[in-house]
Amino acid sequence: MVNLTIDDKQVTAPKNSTIYDAARINGIKIPILCHDKKLKPFGACRMCLVEVEQMRGRQVPACTTPITEGMIIRTSTPDIIKARKMVLELLLLNHPIDCPVCDKGGDCDLQNLTYEYKVNANRFSDEKFHHAIDYSNPLIERDMNRCVLCGKCARICDEIVSFGALTFISRGIETKIGCEFEGSLNCEFCGSCVSVCPVGSLLARPFKFKARFWALTNQKSVCGYCGTGCNLTLGVKDNKVLTTVYDENQGFHNGQLCCRGRFGYQFINSDKRLTTPLVRKNGTLTEASWDEALELVAARLKGAGSSAAALATPRLTNEELVLFKRLMETAGSANYDHSAGYAHAALTEGFAKSFGAAASPATILDIQKSDLLLVIKTDSYETHPVIGFEINMAVKNKGVKLNILSDKRGKLSKLPDAQTLVHTPGSEVAVINALAKTILDDKLAAGTAAAIPGYADLEKALAGFTPEAVAGQSGLSSDAIKRLARDYAAAEKALILFPIGNAYPGHNADLASAVANLALLTGKLGTEGSGVLCMAEKNNSQGAVDMGFYATRGLNAGQIMDGCASGAVKTLFVAGENPVVSYPNRAAISAALDKVEFLVVSDLFMTETAAMADVVLPACSFAEKEGTFTSVDRRVQHIKPAIGKIGQSRTDFEIFGQLIAKLGGQAPATPATVFGEIAASTPGYAGMSYASLGETGAFAQVAVTAAFVVPRTVAVEPAAGKLALVTGSALYHNGTQSQFGEGPMYVCPEGYVELSRTDAARLKIQENDLLNVASAIGSTKLKARITPRMPEGVLFSPYHFGAAGVNQVWGGAPVTWVTVTK
Repeated sequence: MVNLTIDDKQVTAPKNSTIYDAARINGIKIPILCHDKKLKPFGACRMCLVEVEQMRGRQVPACTTPITEGMIIRTSTPDIIKARKMVLELLLLNHPIDCPVCDKGGDCDLQNLTYEYKVNANRFSDEKFHHAIDYSNPLIERDMNRCVLCGKCARICDEIVSFGALTFISRGIETKIGCEFEGSLNCEFCGSCVSVCPVGSLLARPFKFKARFWALTNQKSVCGYCGTGCNLTLGVKDNKVLTTVYDENQGFHNGQLCCRGRFGYQFINSDKRLTTPLVRKNGTLTEASWDEALELVAARLKGAGSSAAALATPRLTNEELVLFKRLMETAGSANYDHSAGYAHAALTEGFAKSFGAAASPATILDIQKSDLLLVIKTDSYETHPVIGFEINMAVKNKGVKLNILSDKRGKLSKLPDAQTLVHTPGSEVAVINALAKTILDDKLAAGTAAAIPGYADLEKALAGFTPEAVAGQSGLSSDAIKRLARDYAAAEKALILFPIGNAYPGHNADLASAVANLALLTGKLGTEGSGVLCMAEKNNSQGAVDMGFYATRGLNAGQIMDGCASGAVKTLFVAGENPVVSYPNRAAISAALDKVEFLVVSDLFMTETAAMADVVLPACSFAEKEGTFTSVDRRVQHIKPAIGKIGQSRTDFEIFGQLIAKLGGQAPATPATVFGEIAASTPGYAGMSYASLGETGAFAQVAVTAAFVVPRTVAVEPAAGKLALVTGSALYHNGTQSQFGEGPMYVCPEGYVELSRTDAARLKIQENDLLNVASAIGSTKLKARITPRMPEGVLFSPYHFGAAGVNQVWGGAPVTWVTVTK
C-alpha cells in the first residue's frame, strides 16, 4: 500500500493506483467525464485536474497520474475550481445546450457538472456544431453536436466489445467521433457506447421520449435471456419496463450488456402478452376464468400416471422447476424434461460421468485469469456475448492466448493472434480425441493422470485417433492438430469453453467427456484460470439441471413427443417451451402435438405451440416474479418482482402450486420456502438463503470426482452434390423468446442461411436471394447471407424463428445435408 495525503487527509491506496483511484477508494470525489473503471486511462477531458505539492503545485490529470509514496494532493483549490470551470466553458462552447429535449437530461454528467460548478455564463463564443444527426440506426441515435470527445464510446467498442465501429475522425476543432468512411453506425448493437456516453450524443432510440430518468424507478434483476447471469437494472415507470439502466458497479461484468440484454426487454410489457386464461371450446380458444381452466387441467392430471408428461423451459426459476416436478409426481408421472431432451446432455450425462457432477468445474471469472483459452466453436461469442467480452478483454488486455476449434470462423477469430482451426462439421470429438492422443504420445500428461479411473481404457480407445488418421476426417493437417495439443499442454493455466443448446445437438455428452479428458490428462482442473466451462443456453439451464428437471426415471423430451404421437402420452403440460419452433423436425413435432389428447401450455405469448393447446394459461415474465436463477458457472442469484403482474397472468409458481392443491397435495406457500428445501437438498447450495444471496449471489461449489470416459465418435459421411447445414444461435437472439423483444427484431427480424462466397458464386446466388433449402425431411425458404467466414460446402442457419424455421429441414442431426436452389 502507498501512503499519501489528499486534501489534508492521510490515506492509503494500492500500488499502481492513479490519484483518481486513490481518491475514490477513500471517499474523495474528483469530477470526471472521460474515465470509466473498465477502460484504460485516457486523460482527455481535464475535469479531474488536481494539484500535487511535489510537482510544484502543477495541475495534473488525476485519472492518468500514478500515486507515489508521500504524495500530497489537493483536489479543490480555488485555482483548480477555476480551471474546471474553464474546461466546462470550453466543452459548452460548441454544444447545442438543448437539454429540454435531450433524453439524457437528468442523467447527463455535463449537465450535472455545469450545475455543480455554477457555470451560468460563458466568456467564450463560437459557432455551434452542425453535424448531421444519424437516425439511420433503429437502436442507437448519434448526435455528435453534443459530443465532448471523451472517447469512451470508441474505447469501449475497441477494448471490450472488440468491434471498433467508432473512432476519432479529423484533428483539432474538427475532431469528432464517427464510423469508417463517415458512414452510418453498423455494428453488433450491444449499446455499450450508449451506456458510457456521459452526454446525449449516443441515445437508446427505443427509450427516446418515453420518460425522464428521474421519473424512473430502478429495479435490480438478472437478465432473462442466456445463461451468463448478467445483472440488470430495469428502468420502471407506471408498471412498465421502459429501459435498462447502466450501472458500472453491477455484476462481474460491470454493467456491460449485449444487444438482447440491453434492447430486448420490450417483451415484458408487450401488447402481445397473454392476459387471461383460454380454453378451447368448439375448436376455438375462448377466454375463461382461472378456476375453470385450472379445474380442467387438474381433472386431466389427477391419477393420470405415466400418461401425463411435462416439458419446461429452463427460463423458469429454480423454485418453479421444483414445484413443476412435484406437480407431475403428484399426478403419478416421472415424465418431465427440458431443452428437447438432448441440449442438457453435456452436463447431465457427460460431466456427470467425467466429473461426478452435472456442472462446470470453472467459472466465468477464470477467463481473464487463464494463460490459454481453447474455445470449441466460434459460436461461443454469439450464444453468450458478455462471456465473449471477457474473452476479448483476456486476449487484448492481458495477452491470454486464444485457440479456437470450429466448423467456421467467427468474431473471436479476429482477435489478436487468435488461431482458428476450421474442421469439417461434426468432426470435433475426433479432433479432441486426437489432441488427447498427442498429449499421451508426447508424454505431456500430468503425473496424476494415470491414477484417475478409466485411464487405461482411454489410452486404449485413443489408439486409432492419431493426428494423421483424424486429419483426413477433419480436414485439418496433422501438424495443426499436434500444435494445438502442445499449446494446450504447455500452458500453465488453460480453460476450455463450449456452448450447448437446442441448436447444438453435436455438443453432447461425448463432446463434454472429450474436453473433460483433456483437462484431466493435463491436470488443468481445480486451479484458478483452468478447467472446463460448459456454456448452457438459457438463463436457468444450469438451475434446471441442478433441480433435476430432466428424465431420470421417466421419458425424455424426445420420447415424450413419440408418446404423444403414439397415444401413450395423453396429457402434455408445456411450460414456457415452444417445441414447434425450437425442437428439431417441425413436421413431426406438430403432428405429435396434434395427436395428444390434451395439451396445456403456460406461456407469456400465443406461441405456435400455445395455438395448438386445449388450455392456455397466461404466465408472468421474470420481471414479475420472485425466485432464483443459476448461471452457467453455478452462480445462484435472487430476483424480485420489478413490476406488477400483467393482466390476469400468474407466476408459474402460483399455477403449479394451485394445481398441486387441486390434486390433493400440499403446496409450499412461498418461493422462499422452496428455496429453503433446495438449499437443504441440492449439492453445493447448502447454507444459501435469499438473504445471504443478496444482490451479488453466491457460487454453488462443484465437487469433482474425476474419471476418464471414452467418448463415442460418429463419422459424418458427405453426401454427393449436397451442402452441410449446421444450426446455431444468432448474436441478437436467444431461444425463441427474443422474437418478442423489439430490439433484437429490429436488427435481425428473420431467419437466414449463411454460405461462402465460393458456393454463392458457383450457385449464382446474390445477397438476400430467397433460397429454397431442402433436406430429406422437408424444405424451407431462407434469405441468403454471403460471408467470408463460411468454409466452402458449409451452410449455417439460426434456429430462433417461427416463420420459415430451419427446423423444417433440420431433424436434430449435428450435420444436415441439403440442396440449395433459387
